[in-house]
This record gives sequence, C-alpha cells and structure tokens, in this order.
Amino acid sequence: MDCVLNAFRKAALLTVGTISFGIGVLGLILPFFPGTPFLILSAICFKLALVD
Repeated sequence: MDCVLNAFRKAALLTVGTISFGIGVLGLILPFFPGTPFLILSAICFKLALVD
C-alpha cells in the first residue's frame, strides 16, 4: 500500500511540476502574467518528486 501511495505522490508532483513549468514559461513570454512563482513551484515539485 505504501508503494502505491509513493507512486501516486510522485506522479502527482511530476504532473503539477510540468503544468506549473508550462505556465511559468508562458509567464516569461506574456507581459501581464507572472512567471517566476510558477517556475519556483515547478522546481520544488521536481525536487520533491525525484528525491527519495
């Protein structure tokens, strides 16, 4: 059961990280949209997902 929860947690973090990275890149292109907080969030999500 713990293995399933760890796999779900990792998949959720990678999903949130990927989405926030995409929004962050859009924020760098669009002048009215903040990009930095989303890039920081994606870095945190990727770090938590890849560290065991």
